[in-house]
Amino acid sequence: MSAGRGRGLSAEDRDAFQQDGVVCLRNVLTSGEIEKLRAGVAQQMERLGRSKTGYDFEAFGKQVWDPVRPVETGTANRFDMQAMKEIIQADPAACPLLEEDASDSEGLFFYDVAAWKTDPGVRMVAFDSALPGIAAELLDARYLNFWEDTTFVKAPHTRQKTAFHQDLAYFQIEGEQCVIVWIPLDAADDGTGVMQYIRGSHRWGETFAPNAFVSRTSFPSSPHPKCPDIEGNLAAYDIVSFQVKPGDVIIHHVMTVHGAGGNRSDLWRRAMSFRYCGDDVRYFDRPGALKQAGGAAGLRDGDRLFSKDYPVVWPKPWPGFRLSPVYDARQIGWDLERARYT
Repeated sequence: MSAGRGRGLSAEDRDAFQQDGVVCLRNVLTSGEIEKLRAGVAQQMERLGRSKTGYDFEAFGKQVWDPVRPVETGTANRFDMQAMKEIIQADPAACPLLEEDASDSEGLFFYDVAAWKTDPGVRMVAFDSALPGIAAELLDARYLNFWEDTTFVKAPHTRQKTAFHQDLAYFQIEGEQCVIVWIPLDAADDGTGVMQYIRGSHRWGETFAPNAFVSRTSFPSSPHPKCPDIEGNLAAYDIVSFQVKPGDVIIHHVMTVHGAGGNRSDLWRRAMSFRYCGDDVRYFDRPGALKQAGGAAGLRDGDRLFSKDYPVVWPKPWPGFRLSPVYDARQIGWDLERARYT
């Protein structure tokens, strides 16, 4: 499927998204836009161990399954990882989700968020690339808010899988018009740990509790049921994945169940995801959802996402308008190091 820069989506693209809950689009981002995202990811990774929001889930997975090994996350404090370890260890059904790999490499499953708030290049791609228009067309949205970005990097020979999950219950929102754009910054396939999606799962009519990625164990603070055991019953599900290269994107509905394998290859698998919300989405401080880094200032349940934290990125006020150069986070008052709004 293809949706080149400046072209509208095809009927096939729209049908795939509606029926499957996921669509792969080719050649959407330019090489310059990919380089901006790579630079943003490099800066995040350089701060691993010193930032408040960056984690290595490969290391955390090893800490979880070792009963005497302490949880060590450097200065990162967005999550209570010690409490998460105790929750997983108390789950009798919990087990490691690891790829078979003969390598003795330590691996790295890097996670971070909110690069757009400090990195102008990431903000430019999130606000002013072809992505907002594509997301709005898929959602048939009158307007579009940018919700957040997340970085996922799996180094060569990273055994840790990403547990199958559904995104909605991680977010403080309610509504149907939300998509996640998965952006590969390296060529990716099943060997490197590309995303895997359950076709049609966005139409199951069920919201599933979040999990900690390294285990199927759900957050006990969530009122929603646990995601089905897909890892243990792969043949029972219609799973699709896509071989992608930089410039391609994979877009899935917020209700689509998905996961990923480890990286069994000698290559890096860097990726960033953007989340966009349409006009039917409202703020909802959902029990068990992840608190955002510096987000949701002043919003109450039922409010539209009209906030400096969730800028309207589509439609543009006139053709050719670029939002990112005039959106100065320094004047908005974010204190990302404290992971809160000041």
